[in-house]
Amino acid sequence: MAGFVAGLLDATVAAATVFIFAGLGELISERAGVLNLGVEGMMLGGALGGFIVTVVTGSVWLGLGAGVVVGMLFALLHAFLCITLKSNQVISGVMLTLLGTGLTTFYGSNWVEKDIDGFSEVTIPVIGDALVEIPVLGEALFHSMPTDYIAITLVPVVWYFLNHSNIGLELISVGEDPEMADTMGVSVFKIRYLAVIIGGGLAGAAGAHLSLAFVGNWTNGMTAGRGWIAVALVIFAQWKASRMLVGAYLFGMLNALEVRSQGLSVSVDPGTPLAGIINPVAEFLMNAQIMSTYPYLATIIVLSYAVIRTRSDRLAVPSALLQSYSRETD
Repeated sequence: MAGFVAGLLDATVAAATVFIFAGLGELISERAGVLNLGVEGMMLGGALGGFIVTVVTGSVWLGLGAGVVVGMLFALLHAFLCITLKSNQVISGVMLTLLGTGLTTFYGSNWVEKDIDGFSEVTIPVIGDALVEIPVLGEALFHSMPTDYIAITLVPVVWYFLNHSNIGLELISVGEDPEMADTMGVSVFKIRYLAVIIGGGLAGAAGAHLSLAFVGNWTNGMTAGRGWIAVALVIFAQWKASRMLVGAYLFGMLNALEVRSQGLSVSVDPGTPLAGIINPVAEFLMNAQIMSTYPYLATIIVLSYAVIRTRSDRLAVPSALLQSYSRETD
């Protein structure tokens, strides 16, 4: 049983990294007042771009950088449409998801059979070997991919950036009251562009991690809805970076459980009272196809929870989210 738990935790860390990257990017964008529903498309673009560059150059770090750049390019288009042209943010985001899905399906078909040597697991220098020896947790937390460490490190970095840096506070002010921020000398358009592009870069990094570390290859549509889960995760976290980490690991565990629990028997002895009811229910719940729906069911629960919290006026939604800003009219 300890081996199963250790394996589950190890898979959870890798799966959670995708949500941490994408979720933090979406959080930054939304705190500036711009909703990005194109995360799924940006992740697909980052996954394919990173994979292609890795195959061509043999460098996973260049591949990761390429994934970030591809995500930024998608985000730049989103920023131009929503901030400069003041297009509907929801429509623009959905369009980018469809665009990313279509482009990666078309151009990615020739790369499905390619193989790469992706990221390798590493330990923390000097003290890493000792930490790995910690029962159950050691292997999962201290013998991971470089991108796993980067993602975890980004959580306090983003928290500090948003809450204790001048530009972070300006970003928050733009998301709460862009007119007041403009009056105080903050460039609303520059800050929003910056936030959206950073968010896109992190979404691209999430996709690159998926193809270069978590899966290790490219398949069409490999994000499988993780971008949408990242958007819901921001709501779950109430736009706070610290809660983002908790939510990412919860969703990551659901994702990992689907794979790790295959072949695991949870049936009780037939002689046990109510075994005739417990065993069929357990078999149904542990079915691989049923378990594949758990992350999405959790997403629905999260969104329902958000609606309830919104009605009670306790959800910290940025006041100017989805609102375009025009200096001439506002």
